[in-house]
Amino acid sequence: MKKNSRISSKGLTILLAVVLFLLIALNWSLFISGPSRIHEEKEAQTITKIEKRVEGIQGLRCHVFDYVTYNGYLNDTLYWFDENGDTITKREIINLDYDKAKEIAKEEYGINCDSIELAYGYNNPCYEIRGDNRLILIDFDTFVRVYEREI
Repeated sequence: MKKNSRISSKGLTILLAVVLFLLIALNWSLFISGPSRIHEEKEAQTITKIEKRVEGIQGLRCHVFDYVTYNGYLNDTLYWFDENGDTITKREIINLDYDKAKEIAKEEYGINCDSIELAYGYNNPCYEIRGDNRLILIDFDTFVRVYEREI
């Protein structure tokens, strides 16, 4: 009798291990991988839509702040798009002034720039500056602080 119970307990252990593995794989595919793939697919569709609307757009990037936006450029124009690929606003590239934004971040807010990129904050295009464990958004047109926090 003892020999049969050992065999069945080993079999039961293997069966439980297989069931546990299947449950983990199912949860991973439903709650981790699935939403990630849906997000990637939606982002790819939005980028395709933007590329069709603005032929030849370059440097297309996704930015997440209060909501998802995208930005890119042509030879003389900067564009910002919403999460559906619709144009929010555009600016002449000649007005792009990273150096002034960095200087204002340092002089007025004490933030030494580690990285700077274009973003969209609340209602306006912005410069997003990260440095000294802080994040600051400075308005593209007025160079006024829109948002600031520690990171």
